[in-house]
Amino acid sequence: MSKTKTTEKPSELRTRQRRKEKQEGRTRRAEMLLQKEAKERDRHDRIEELQTKLEGRVSGLERRLDAHEARLQQLEQPQQP
Repeated sequence: MSKTKTTEKPSELRTRQRRKEKQEGRTRRAEMLLQKEAKERDRHDRIEELQTKLEGRVSGLERRLDAHEARLQQLEQPQQP
């Protein structure tokens, strides 16, 4: 009868365990990096949205200011009888 059961030495078992732990660590770091990149993309998208909204408000305010300046110039011109 032959035995197919293999017994590992403690050092081999520890080596295999360390390799597994390293791989798990790499996987965990990769997942964390992906999460960080996703958060950064979301943040960038929110900033761009806010920037677009603010640019629209600034344009509106500039138009209003131009209209007020035009009215002010009309009022400052001397009235002709």
